Amino acid sequence: MAEIDEVQILADPETEQLLTATLERVNRASNAARATALQRSAFAGKELREVVKEVVDTQKLPDPFITPIVERVAASLTRRAGKQPKFSSFQSLTLPAGAFKWSSDGKVAMPTAKGKRTIRVRVDNARGGLRPPLEGRPAMLVLRNKEFFLSAADLERTPAPVDDDNFDPDAWRR
Repeated sequence: MAEIDEVQILADPETEQLLTATLERVNRASNAARATALQRSAFAGKELREVVKEVVDTQKLPDPFITPIVERVAASLTRRAGKQPKFSSFQSLTLPAGAFKWSSDGKVAMPTAKGKRTIRVRVDNARGGLRPPLEGRPAMLVLRNKEFFLSAADLERTPAPVDDDNFDPDAWRR
C-alpha cells in the first residue's frame, strides 16, 4: 500500500488566520534569533539555544517552537559566509513528530502561535491504513496556493535535474 506523505489541512477562516500568524511569527523569530546569534557568536549548542529561547519569549511564542527554531537557525548559520537570505514570512516550518497528536477521526493537535490547537485534515482512507498518515513522522507546515498542508519532512527531496543541452530560455512565454 502506498504511503501518504502529505495531508491537506481543512482550515476555516479562523484556523487559516492562526496558521498564517504562526508561520509569520516563527519566521520573524527565526530572523531575530539568527541576527542575535551572529552578534553574540553563538553558532551552536547551549549558547544558540539560550539566544533562541530569549527571542521566543520576547515574541511570546509557545515553547514547542524553540527546538525547531534552533535547528533551522543552526542550519542557516552553517552556510557560507556573506549575506544570508532571511526566512521569508510564509516559509515552511518543520516540527518534530512529537509535536503532533493524530486522531483517527481526521484531526491533528499541533502547536500554533496561540498554543496547541486541534485542526481538521483531509485523510484519504482508501490510500492509507488504520493509522493516521503522518503519525510518528516529522512534518512541515506548508502554505501553498493559499492552502495549508502538512508534508512529511523525512523524505529526500531532490530538485528536478536541469538539462542544459536542451535549455530554452523562452519556454515560459509559450
